[in-house]
Amino acid sequence: MRRSKRGVSVRETALALCLGLVLSGCGTYFPVNEPLPAWDASEGYRASRHHLPLASEELLLMLAFSGGGTRASAFAYGALEELAVTHAAFDGRVRSLVDEVDAVSGVSGGSFTAAYLGLHGRRIFEDFPDRFLHHDVTSGLIFRLLLPTNWLKLFSPYWARSDLAAEYYDARVFDGATFGDLAVASGPFVAIHATDLTTGSPFAFVQEQFDYLCSDLSRYPVSRAVAASAAVPLVMSPITLRNYHDCGFVPPAWVREAQAGSSVLDRNYVNARNLMAYRDPRRRYVRLVDGVVSDNLGVRGPFEGWSSQEPPAERPPTDRAREVVLLIVNAQTTPDVAWDSFDLPLSLSVILDAATSAQVNRYNLETVELLTRSFEVWNTQTGTWKPPQRFHLIEISFIDVKDPAERSRLNRMPTSLSLNDEQVTQLRRAARVALRNDPGFRALLERLNQLGGEAPQASSR
Repeated sequence: MRRSKRGVSVRETALALCLGLVLSGCGTYFPVNEPLPAWDASEGYRASRHHLPLASEELLLMLAFSGGGTRASAFAYGALEELAVTHAAFDGRVRSLVDEVDAVSGVSGGSFTAAYLGLHGRRIFEDFPDRFLHHDVTSGLIFRLLLPTNWLKLFSPYWARSDLAAEYYDARVFDGATFGDLAVASGPFVAIHATDLTTGSPFAFVQEQFDYLCSDLSRYPVSRAVAASAAVPLVMSPITLRNYHDCGFVPPAWVREAQAGSSVLDRNYVNARNLMAYRDPRRRYVRLVDGVVSDNLGVRGPFEGWSSQEPPAERPPTDRAREVVLLIVNAQTTPDVAWDSFDLPLSLSVILDAATSAQVNRYNLETVELLTRSFEVWNTQTGTWKPPQRFHLIEISFIDVKDPAERSRLNRMPTSLSLNDEQVTQLRRAARVALRNDPGFRALLERLNQLGGEAPQASSR
C-alpha cells in the first residue's frame, strides 16, 4: 500500500480527514434565539415603541405583502415605487406616501421586501432590485448547498437547509442585521410572519410573540426570520427557536379573559389557546415553516386587532389619526383552466400546486371579507368621534390587471426565488398600474388632499 513519507498510508490519511470533517459537522448548531433575563412590557421590538418622526399622525398607513417567492417580492416593490411618486398635501405639507408607511407585514417572498424597507427606508429604491429581485437566488442557494464546506454543517443534526438559506440571505441581502437594528432604523415597523408547525397558527416576529418564549427578539437575525417565513415545507427545513419559559412574563388581560370561554369556534379563544401553548414546559422548542401555510396575507394571527377588539366610545387623547389604511399587495395566482380542456392525467406536481393554490386563495378571500366586515363595524363606532376616524381596506392583485394577455403572463409566473429581468419588470409595472387605478386608493388621495386643501399631484409614469 502506498504510504506518505512519514509512514502513514494515503487511505489512513483520507479516513482521518473524513472523520475530522464529520466531527466538525456534528459540532455545528443553528443560531439560538437569546433568553430574556426579565420581562418588561415596555421594552423590545414592539409597534407601540416604533416612531417615524417625519410621518404625519393624521394618516396611519399599513402595508401587507403576500407570499409568492420573487413574484410577490417584485409585486410589492412595484407598489412601493408607486407610493414613492404619489404625493398628497395634508397636515401642513406635501408628502410622498411611501414616507407615511407606519407598518408593514411580510409573508414568505413578501418578507424580503418588507424587511429591507424597514431596515433601509428609501434606500430600497437604490439597491434592492440588484441585491434580490434581479438576482438568481435559487441558483445561489444551490451553489451554497454544493460547497464542500457546507456539507460539514449539513452533517450535523442541528443544521439544515433553512439554516443554510438564512446564512445566504444574511450575506446577500441583510448584512447581519438584527431586529435591534430594525428598532433604530428609519423605516416602518416590520412584522415577519411564519407558521408554527405544531399548532398550525401564525407566528409573528414581534416582541409580543417572543414574550411567550421568554426570548429577546432584538438580538435575533432578520435573515433567520425571513428564512422561517419562506421555509416551504419539504423543500426547506423548519427554523427552530428555543423556548425558555422563565422570565416573569404575565399574559395580557385579553388572553386570560378569552381562556375563560370554551368555544373552539371563538377566534379570541383559539388565539389565546395557541399563545398559551408556548407556556407549556414540554414545549422546549418551536419549529417554524412558511407563513403561507397559516396566512398568505400576513394580517391574521394571535395579535390581530381587526376582529378581536373594539374601538373605545371616544377618541383617545393621543390618537390623531383621521385615516387608517391597510393596503394589501396580493401576488396570488388564479387556476389554469386549460387543464380542463384535455383528458390526460395531471402530474403530481401540478396536482399539489393546484390544491395548495386553491386552499390559499380561498383563505385569502375569507381574510379580506373578515377585514372588510371588521372595518365596517369599526367605522360605525369611530365615525362618531370628533373628529371622526375612518378605516379603509385596499387590495391590489393580478385581478386588477385589465389586459388579459398580461394577466395571463403574470399568473403563469412560478412561485420561486428566480425570475428573469423581464418578468420582474412586468410585475413592478403591473403593481404600479393596479395601485394607481384602484378606486379606493384614488378616493384616499382625494380625502387626504381635502385635509390639506390642495389638489392631488399626479404620479409620474
